[in-house]
Amino acid sequence: MDEALKTITATASQPFDRAAVVTDNSILLIYPPERELDFREMLFDRCLPGLKCAGIPFEVLDLTHFLFDCFKDQELEDLQDDEFRNYRQMRQGLSKRAESGLCKTLQEFSQKSQGTNLFVVSTISLFPLVKFGEVLTNLRDLQCRMLIAFPGEERGGKLHFMNTPDGGNYLAVKITIKT
Repeated sequence: MDEALKTITATASQPFDRAAVVTDNSILLIYPPERELDFREMLFDRCLPGLKCAGIPFEVLDLTHFLFDCFKDQELEDLQDDEFRNYRQMRQGLSKRAESGLCKTLQEFSQKSQGTNLFVVSTISLFPLVKFGEVLTNLRDLQCRMLIAFPGEERGGKLHFMNTPDGGNYLAVKITIKT
């Protein structure tokens, strides 16, 4: 994890540059799902305090309660009624709402904290509703660098979030954290 920590710190230390060509400013921090607590310890106990001491700007978006904040009671009641009629359609609708809500939240953070590093953590709490391939496709023009916790792995060029296929067309830089 020390090598990953150095890579994350070096990447976050680079000035945010808005290039003429729109690219993805996302960095996926890929680690085994069973190492979630080790990853959080590394990030909160070593990485973020180091960035703070160095005066490197960053924000943290903790998604632990995101799904509870994302949906209104009436939406959930309506979806619950649909569950028995068509479970698959209900789950897809829930996923689309969660993904679009996450995109909106990330865009708002980007506008509020332009040029900073945004660490997106507790992504594990969005499983199985959110596919980050879908989210990142809609976030090509953010005004900040986004470092996203990604509990999963890359297999044969495809990413798996929590051991479930998550799409493949990522323009995001991938940093794999070895244990």
